[in-house]
Amino acid sequence: MKTIITCAALVLVSAIAFAQDNYTVKMNMKIDGLPAEYAAMGEQETLTYLKGEKSKVEITGMMGSQIIVSDGKNYTFLTDAMGNKSGYTATKEEMERGEKGKSESKPKIEYTTEKKMIAGYECTKAIVTSTDKDKKDNQIIVWITEKITSNAAKNKKGKNMMDLGDIKGYPLEMEMKQSQQGMDMKIMITASEVTTTPIADSVFNVSTDGYNMVSYKDAMEKMKGGMGK
Repeated sequence: MKTIITCAALVLVSAIAFAQDNYTVKMNMKIDGLPAEYAAMGEQETLTYLKGEKSKVEITGMMGSQIIVSDGKNYTFLTDAMGNKSGYTATKEEMERGEKGKSESKPKIEYTTEKKMIAGYECTKAIVTSTDKDKKDNQIIVWITEKITSNAAKNKKGKNMMDLGDIKGYPLEMEMKQSQQGMDMKIMITASEVTTTPIADSVFNVSTDGYNMVSYKDAMEKMKGGMGK
């Protein structure tokens, strides 16, 4: 169950680098289709801080919290799973090398004429279709705005992060379906608030004290094992 929530949350990292403006984006994730006893585990709140090339994503939920910080070249991932603290750091080059050898084709993006307002921004609906290594197509419905300028399309995506390809605009809502452990689920991630208040540089400073830090390679092997691949 932790794997389901973690993969959904990492979707947000595919769009964490902005140009020169300050943005704070509050989003909520909900998973429909979970058994009643796990329903609360399918709800998370995400707060994303964006300033130039710097970004910080704070994810909180019933099972714990995650922090992802980047300056565009280096990344720090911290997880607190009910007191079990672990983390790793990685360079952009390491994450790009981790992508090599994957057989998935570049995502196909279909832009529609459908529009709606999300958190005060007019968004356009797009459908992103990617093919996994098992030749299975996976679709994400994305509502994007071009009013928030983003460098995201220029950045490589890390292993196990959802790839939105060269999508034009910043996603304020995403909807996807996933089947795991015999459950068919619908994952919804929606922005509830976007502010442009200046962000202090200190916001992007995080401490790794108390966390069991491992290498990027070891972290990927552990994640791979947890997914049963």
